[in-house]
Amino acid sequence: MRTDYDETPYPSLSYSQTHPDRLATIATLLGLNPAPVTACHVLELGSAAGGNLFPLAYALPGSRFVGIDISAAQVEEGKALLDRLGLRNVSLQQMNILDITPAFGQFDYIIAHGVYSWVPPEVREKVMQVCRDNLAPDGIAYVSYNSYPGWHMMRTIRDAMLYRTRAVSDPSERATQARAMLDFMAGAIPESNAFGAFLQSYMRFLQGELKGANARGNAFLLHDELEEVNDPVYFWRFARHAAEHGLQYVAEAEFADVFPKGFSDQVMQTLQGLSHDIIELEQYLDFLRSRMFRQTLLCHDNLNVRRTLGLDRLRGMFVASRVKPASENPSIETVSVEQFRAADGATLSTDHPVSKAALLHLAQVWPRAVPVGDLLAVARARVNAVPDRLDDDANDLLANLLKAYTYSSQLVELHTFQPPLAGEASERPIASAVARYEARQGAIVANLWHERAHLTPLNRQLVQLLDGTRNRSALLDSLAALAREEKIHLKVDGQPITDEARVRQLLEGELEQNLQWLARAGTLVG
Repeated sequence: MRTDYDETPYPSLSYSQTHPDRLATIATLLGLNPAPVTACHVLELGSAAGGNLFPLAYALPGSRFVGIDISAAQVEEGKALLDRLGLRNVSLQQMNILDITPAFGQFDYIIAHGVYSWVPPEVREKVMQVCRDNLAPDGIAYVSYNSYPGWHMMRTIRDAMLYRTRAVSDPSERATQARAMLDFMAGAIPESNAFGAFLQSYMRFLQGELKGANARGNAFLLHDELEEVNDPVYFWRFARHAAEHGLQYVAEAEFADVFPKGFSDQVMQTLQGLSHDIIELEQYLDFLRSRMFRQTLLCHDNLNVRRTLGLDRLRGMFVASRVKPASENPSIETVSVEQFRAADGATLSTDHPVSKAALLHLAQVWPRAVPVGDLLAVARARVNAVPDRLDDDANDLLANLLKAYTYSSQLVELHTFQPPLAGEASERPIASAVARYEARQGAIVANLWHERAHLTPLNRQLVQLLDGTRNRSALLDSLAALAREEKIHLKVDGQPITDEARVRQLLEGELEQNLQWLARAGTLVG
């Protein structure tokens, strides 16, 4: 069976929000007991060429991964890559979701990213059946979908693009015409208009995906916005659909989205008065936020999801953070307020010395995560904490970590495992096999935390060389050879540098800096 995904393959990328560790962390915080991610069984529906599964399989060699996709072309592409990467714990199958039966096996984690809203009703029904019949007793399912009310305005944009391209059959031309329609609308409708403001926000969101007339940008546009089926749903209807199949709502993969930030106490009191349960509260919040996309976690309805977060659930976890103190010389030993800022602008202020010391330590050891117990010990030693404050310091630290995590995952990350990454570049650095391969294909690679790292042209060439066989001198020789072949272009004050001695001098200055950047980006393995 040939599909439009054979004609225009969907970009095969990693999605950090689908990582079993993310699902396990949230489930654990809510009182559930998910399978350890280092020894679990994972199924992905609509796995394309395996770009989301392969980095997981590489970082979790003790787990097993199965991906199914209806596109034979994408599955064959993924199988060929499997052989090159030497991954033995993942398999891809060309298969229709409708053909899955309980005999297909049980899985601790089921991922359905970009499927539910983009398939006919009978397939949506089957997605829920699979999550019921093939999910292990303590399993967690991830399902993403477009949601109302936010998609009401988005539907106007989609309909305009569909109308403009109604007589165009060639995929590339359809994408070109759709882009032109977007540009026309953005220029015609002033941002002072409510719809114009939404349109501009949407255009900014797409900027990264639709940069230039490239195949990847075309695929996003064709399969996300112009797909023949694209049916958003209100959250309460999705939750009811899940309940009809013996499944219950757990939370969102972006855990901070569950918490109603930015509303006054009066608004929250009104919402709580209107809401009889978590489903109603979430739906009312969607109305207030005009939410247009959800990434919902589900589990079997016989499990007890605890909506009150307990500090005890953090004690066996790992913590990571790359926050920076707002002040140049933060005072950590005194009881004075210091503010820490994340890349997304979120901030955490605390006067607790141990918490301040812990955040500074996490930033120093990034991208590595630290077990909560070790973090407490290191932070207490750093501020010379007195022995009789141990329990109080532990509770205060855990409370601050949990507060930060529920506000923004950019402030503090909680994990159930530590991937095999290196915090520094060794004498003969090794980048992950997945990152080395992806760097040959483009400038976006998956790191060991399953995030997307965006490489500079020099980083892209450098990461391909990091197979553990080259020391600094050999790396410099290889980079210089690439410069001679004009695969690397160096400039100073906007002027290209071609003199070999000068090129080598510049590369020598850049090499260590770029190696450390790759280490901090989580692409190097230990």
